[in-house]
Amino acid sequence: MSTVASTSPATRNTLLRLSVIGGIITGFLHFWIQIGIVFGLILKTPIISSLQYVASGAMGDAAFTGGLATALLGLVLDFIMTTIMAGVFILSADRIPLLRQHVIPGSLLYGFGVFVVMNFIVLPLSAAPPLPAPPMWLFIEIILEHILLIGLPLGLLVRWNANTNQ
Repeated sequence: MSTVASTSPATRNTLLRLSVIGGIITGFLHFWIQIGIVFGLILKTPIISSLQYVASGAMGDAAFTGGLATALLGLVLDFIMTTIMAGVFILSADRIPLLRQHVIPGSLLYGFGVFVVMNFIVLPLSAAPPLPAPPMWLFIEIILEHILLIGLPLGLLVRWNANTNQ
C-alpha cells in the first residue's frame, strides 16, 4: 500500500490545507517583496513584465505580447509553484522525523534547495528566455529571498501547526 493511501483522509486534508495556506503565504511574500519591491521599485522593472516573465516559462516569448492576460497567467503560475513548493516541504516534514524535529533549520535549507532547483534546473528547462547573470548583490538577495520568504515561513507554518495539534 502506498504511503499516501495509508494516511487517513483527515491527515491528507490537513496536509493539503497547509500546502495551500503555505503557497498563499509564500506567494504573497514573493510577489510583494521580490517582484514588487526588488524588481519593481529598486530595479524599475514593470510588475507586468516580471509576471509575464513567469508566464514565459510556459509560453516562451509570446508571453511578452499578451499584455495583462499573460501577466495574470504569470501570477497564477507563481502561486501554483509556491503551493507545490509548500506541499513538498509540508509532506516531507510529515514523513521525515528528523525534519520534523529540526523544522526551522530544515526549512532554511529547503529554501536554499528551492533556489538551486528553480534557478539551475527548472528555469533552464523552461521556455523562458535566458537572463543575463545578475549583479552579486541581486544574486545574494535572490538566495536570501528563497531562504527567508519561502523556506522560513513554511517552517514556521509547520511548527505552528504542530503546536496547535498537541
